[in-house]
Amino acid sequence: MRHWRMAQLAMVFALLAVIAAQVQAASRYSVTLEPPSFGVDEASELTITVTGDEDAAPIVPHVPGLVINPDGQSSSIQQVNGAVTAIFSRTYRVTADQAGTYTIPPIQIGNYRSAALVVHVGAAGSGRRTSPSGDDSDDDSAPPANAAAALQAATPMIKVVLPKSQVYAGELVPIQVKAYLHEGVGARNAGPLAVVGDAFTVNGLEKLPVRSEEMLGGMRYLVWTWNAVLGALKSGKYPLAFELPATVSVRLRGPDSDMAARLRSMFGTSSAGAFMDDSAFASLFGRVVEKSVTAKSDPLAVTVLPLPVMGRPADFSGAVGQFQVASEVAPASGPVGDPLTFKLTVTGKGNLSRVNSAGLHDSPQWRAYHTESKVTADDDTGRQGFKTFTQPVVPRQAGQLSLPSLSFSYFDPEAGRYVTRETQPISVTVTPSAGSSPAAATLQTANAAPGGADSATGDTLAPDVAVTGHYSATLVPLVWRRWFIGATVAPVLLMLAAVTMVRRQQRRSGDPTLMLHAARLAAVKMNLEAMAGALHRGDSPAFFTAARHALQERLADLWQVPAESVDQRMVAERLPQQEGAQLRAIFAMAEKATYAAESPGAQALREWQRRVLEQMDRLEMAR
Repeated sequence: MRHWRMAQLAMVFALLAVIAAQVQAASRYSVTLEPPSFGVDEASELTITVTGDEDAAPIVPHVPGLVINPDGQSSSIQQVNGAVTAIFSRTYRVTADQAGTYTIPPIQIGNYRSAALVVHVGAAGSGRRTSPSGDDSDDDSAPPANAAAALQAATPMIKVVLPKSQVYAGELVPIQVKAYLHEGVGARNAGPLAVVGDAFTVNGLEKLPVRSEEMLGGMRYLVWTWNAVLGALKSGKYPLAFELPATVSVRLRGPDSDMAARLRSMFGTSSAGAFMDDSAFASLFGRVVEKSVTAKSDPLAVTVLPLPVMGRPADFSGAVGQFQVASEVAPASGPVGDPLTFKLTVTGKGNLSRVNSAGLHDSPQWRAYHTESKVTADDDTGRQGFKTFTQPVVPRQAGQLSLPSLSFSYFDPEAGRYVTRETQPISVTVTPSAGSSPAAATLQTANAAPGGADSATGDTLAPDVAVTGHYSATLVPLVWRRWFIGATVAPVLLMLAAVTMVRRQQRRSGDPTLMLHAARLAAVKMNLEAMAGALHRGDSPAFFTAARHALQERLADLWQVPAESVDQRMVAERLPQQEGAQLRAIFAMAEKATYAAESPGAQALREWQRRVLEQMDRLEMAR
């Protein structure tokens, strides 16, 4: 009997533990739907709250006919009587495709399962609330605010201002994009603004927009303005559109306010509490709803014209815009062998990244070295500024020498034709170098040997016994003995070897041929890295430009010719028909991508990259 009572007590305690666990779980987890009834043109908010030290991700079931999308999450800390509790909350936006009664099955939160929720969805505009007394609201209590319509009206408007609808491939055109938000609408997490499609590139959208206010149609708007530059990547007719993701929030006015409902239940609907139905009160305590939206602009039809082939200068590098050129040298005079700095400056507006110059070449009067370039922008978009080409030159002879003029060609989109600018020749005074002093005159000696003079006579004292000193086993002098020679010559040989190595290294570091070889190898590596980056971005013109430059530098190093002179014609002349076929194909495709705006797909670009790297390996083996 005693054992039976012990068993009964154990069962009671176990039952109480299960009930306590269920109560504790119920108090830790909370699932609410507010409002439980709404129209098909409205939305309800599902809130899942977890109270405790650890968060638990809920599993929200799929309900046919209902759309349940995550709308945000938050966390907070509550302290009561020294006890700290963490609160995790998740909200979901619930909408319906058609009217009806739906049931949301129990939601699993960790080990807890909530109760099922019943949702009543009425026709559009039929959502109503009941008063605290249980009766339907009268006409003064308007139906709940249409959240979907309010959020739709809060979506920003995107307006694009483009000065012209016809541009050339490679031309940079200023563009202005404006986002209009209704007064009283909040927006966060806006951006980034992006262009739709792959026909255009826009520089300047990553910067923060300029904020202002405008009146449009009698309404006040908050305006975000981006000033950027548009560039066309390929020829044809394309729509130009922009999209801006953002999270907008609006405060709904009307009796659907939770705070207003609570206060009305406290004060009733008497005349003393009628002020709570006033529009100002509803605006103050209105419910705030949020929604993630993507605003899109209306597409603009833009025609992109290819650059004409007829009349294209041989030195055209792809620059499009309006430019001026100037050159200078510093210092204006110097001795033979001393380096001077030649500087070519191209100033104007356009695609400065496509501005290029081969610089000066070697001549009987001048030794020219590698050219360095730098772009300096005058505005935030990089459309206007100047590009400087700096090149060391060394005079080879004395006299009044002249640095030749250089030409630069570009396409003027306003005039619709190619333009060639030339610099003026520069006169340079070169003096002889400071040489060593003349050879010294031959030294002449006048030491005349005394001839025929009789020896002095007189008595001379001499020792009676000759003093011989120490005896030696050999008559070979010390300086000719092997150990002495080795000990004396070895340090000298080591010093001469060290001096020879240092001077050889100095000659190699200052050898123009070796310097040019190193510079070309560096240029090959830089262009191959640029080619890989363009492949990752999907930028076909930049990909083939980098591929062509890499092959030009590699072949120029192999053939000892200027890199800019390497083209399809030279490849055909120097390589057999079959051996140079792949190289000619790469150069031909680079011409099409740069000047005819031909743009292969990503898979084709990867195949072209394989061909370029294969040719690089073959040229390395042929060196």
